[in-house]
Amino acid sequence: MKTLIRLALTISLLAIASAANAQNGYSAAGYYAAPQAQAAYAQEQANAQAWAAWNAQQQANAAGWARYYADQAAAQAAAKQAAAQRASAPRAAVGGNSQIRFDGRFASVGQTAPQALQFAVYAANTLQNKPYVLGGGHRNIEDSAYDCSSSTSYVLMKAGLLNRCLSSKEFANYGEAGVGRFITIWVKPGEHVFITICGLRMDTSGQMTGEGPRWRTQGRNYAGFSPRHPSGF
Repeated sequence: MKTLIRLALTISLLAIASAANAQNGYSAAGYYAAPQAQAAYAQEQANAQAWAAWNAQQQANAAGWARYYADQAAAQAAAKQAAAQRASAPRAAVGGNSQIRFDGRFASVGQTAPQALQFAVYAANTLQNKPYVLGGGHRNIEDSAYDCSSSTSYVLMKAGLLNRCLSSKEFANYGEAGVGRFITIWVKPGEHVFITICGLRMDTSGQMTGEGPRWRTQGRNYAGFSPRHPSGF
């Protein structure tokens, strides 16, 4: 009987020990697994925050580029509008003369102006890139360079107001004496000659050596020059 009791106690103690060991094993596994899970969770949180920050930066970049392109489009639209306004705006009259306009390089007159005047202005415009060469334009009407008398002659010939190229000396007897209504030739015989059309001067006397015939808005000394003009102009 005592033997049976001891056996029963032994079995009970073994069962209790096994249960305790099992419980201890579970607790140890949980103890070691918790930090790993926490670390994994923390890493996931860090990754999520990093992705959120990256997405926010991408959105900010996209918004910045959108603003940039919008500003560029607005600037281009404003530039086009300003250019259109400049093109449609009337050009300034020269010297108070409403017959002629000058945009800084080329001149123009209205369609109601006399045809010879229109031809003269157009001819002068075609000379604006020509260099100065003494004697140029005297042998050939269409030449690569002109001097003072040949450029003045060119304008008058193209307007039908002259039939051959004259020298500055010969211009002293051209047309009629005095300032013309539209066209005036200013002559210093044997030295220099230039032309004004509705007050705008085309002259080879400029600020650069070797510069050819150009429209001039700067003033100049008229001392020693005699004015002459085509009959009727």
